[in-house]
Amino acid sequence: MAQGLPGVEININTDRLGQTDQTEDSIVGLILTGSTVAGADNITTGTAKQLFSLEGAEAIGITASGTNAFAHTAIKNFYAQAGKGAELWIMLVTAAIKMSEILDLTGDFAPVLLDAAQGRIRTLAVSQKSAAGITVANGVDEDVDLAATKGQALAVAYAGKYKPVRVIIDGKDFNGTVADLKDYKTTTHNRVAILLAGTGGKNAAVGLLLGRIAVNPVQRSVARVRDGELGITAAKFTNDAAIETLEDSWNAIHNKGYIFLRTIPGKAGYFFTGDPTLTADSDDLASLKRVATIDKATLIALGVFTDNILDEIPLEENGKISPALIGNWKADIENAINQQMTNNGEISGCKATIDPDQDILGTSEFKASLDILPVGYSEYIKIDLGFTTSLDN
Repeated sequence: MAQGLPGVEININTDRLGQTDQTEDSIVGLILTGSTVAGADNITTGTAKQLFSLEGAEAIGITASGTNAFAHTAIKNFYAQAGKGAELWIMLVTAAIKMSEILDLTGDFAPVLLDAAQGRIRTLAVSQKSAAGITVANGVDEDVDLAATKGQALAVAYAGKYKPVRVIIDGKDFNGTVADLKDYKTTTHNRVAILLAGTGGKNAAVGLLLGRIAVNPVQRSVARVRDGELGITAAKFTNDAAIETLEDSWNAIHNKGYIFLRTIPGKAGYFFTGDPTLTADSDDLASLKRVATIDKATLIALGVFTDNILDEIPLEENGKISPALIGNWKADIENAINQQMTNNGEISGCKATIDPDQDILGTSEFKASLDILPVGYSEYIKIDLGFTTSLDN
């Protein structure tokens, strides 16, 4: 059969865009203000839903107009960063529900969503739509500080169940006075972060931040310049003022532990400032990326050693654990960490230590320690620049 002139035919795939680089380490959840939508399979407040696209949200009643426009914006921001196919767990709550109530460990919101996802959510963001009548304390809605406390308690409890989660709080209703902002570097909420900026209005763009987290490996900063600008046309603090209006105070806000948006000289667009948690810089978990890294290592170690629960441990004649067995266990955990993290550039290395003199016969308790060497970050780059009379030296 004649096929015309000889040539090259290129078939273009039209279904490849929208795929996501999301991994099990970056599954996220979002609880925010919204309303029940009548109809079978539509969204109901207080109910967990799993999404993979903005279209999926729209199909259950979270649309760009109407009572769920606030939630639609957040989900749209998420998928603009994460791409179609990224897994997002959501729950809508009525307008009266505060963020501190959402995060209450004994409540019916965050625990319900986390449990519905079977412990797979690694980062949870919460946001209550700004409305008239709120009380400001510490420069923002007074509920923000209580939500930070509740969020830490929730995260610690779930980490204790080996279902680790980080919490991001909407730093809503900023009054614009930097001096009023609480210094969270004096607290110990090392699994919680506050976002103080968005694209307009008096709520932070938590969906935008979640979207960047969802496509990052655990060690990656959301502020990494090489990943590119965020693709937004406006960046504002949650007092609805452009971030540039407080440019002289950016360092002060950053030093108090808040995440916000910034511009970078020589670069177009907007970037996140960092990913600090609400704790001192000396805390090993002073950033979301450090928390994510240690959480992943914890779960890998759990997987390696769980098979050894109630296993027989042969002892030497002196009652000590066999050196050969110790060597095998060390190799098992180090190999697992290196294969799943070091080889992916998520950490620099690891070292397991097992004390051969521990009294396992008397205590039935086996102890091991695991040291993780993290990657470093070029946060502050200093260059001495000037003229010279010769380039020979």
